[in-house]
Amino acid sequence: MKVAVNYSVEAKKLLSSSAIEIDLFKCPDFSMELIQDGTEIKPSYIHFGLKAGNDQMKNIDWGLIRDLQSQTQTPYINVHAVAMAKHYPEYDVETSQPSHISEMTDAILRDIEILDGEIGAEKVIIENVICRGQGENMMKAAIDPEVLSNIVKKTGCGFLLDTAHAQMSSKSLGFDVKEYISRLPVDQLKELHITGIQPDSKGRLRDSMPMTEEDWELAFWVLKKIKNGEWQEPWVAALEYGGVGPAFEWRSDEAVLAKQVPEFYEMVKGAR
Repeated sequence: MKVAVNYSVEAKKLLSSSAIEIDLFKCPDFSMELIQDGTEIKPSYIHFGLKAGNDQMKNIDWGLIRDLQSQTQTPYINVHAVAMAKHYPEYDVETSQPSHISEMTDAILRDIEILDGEIGAEKVIIENVICRGQGENMMKAAIDPEVLSNIVKKTGCGFLLDTAHAQMSSKSLGFDVKEYISRLPVDQLKELHITGIQPDSKGRLRDSMPMTEEDWELAFWVLKKIKNGEWQEPWVAALEYGGVGPAFEWRSDEAVLAKQVPEFYEMVKGAR
């Protein structure tokens, strides 16, 4: 299992001075210049902003996707399984009606069918997103373990587990995060994302924050399941802290990276 961290100016500086060690940078898909900057010192792979379930796939530049993949070490094309509340205004965000769930599942499957035709389902991984419940933008069906497991089974795609997304959904909706994760399609786990979660000034949880004791404990539990052979071992585990652009530059603290990247590296690479 390789270890990655979000590309940032701070992470590159620390890597250049041998203050941290990683196998790869995880880069966003919006800047080839940024990707090339990262690969000057370490190989990079791409995390795409693709969404299945909102009819986005008809407008994708597949040539660009293939170019980004071929120029980096990106074995899988990731896609976020979504059901946006704005597309289902007449339904309760937490609806459990089978017909509603079926409608949302079918929308996700239609988009993944396009991905299958362009990329091949065996090279696609589906990521769990965040549902915060009433008044928010994501329908609960999109994060339902049974829905995600059925989609993975029907399509032949792999699964990308984001522990922070799972934590935020669990805390928002009031269920146990470990029980929730265990019901996800972890038998098809291909990639793992781990980062801290913290409330903003209004109490709304957000991810890509420094790891807390609770975050480390969950990460340890997940990695133990993988190393014990209970779950499939992913090709990479990424610490999703830091980054570039206005949304991430303010949370790219060099001191946090210097302390937490080595701890993460040791946790992932440690003896089974």
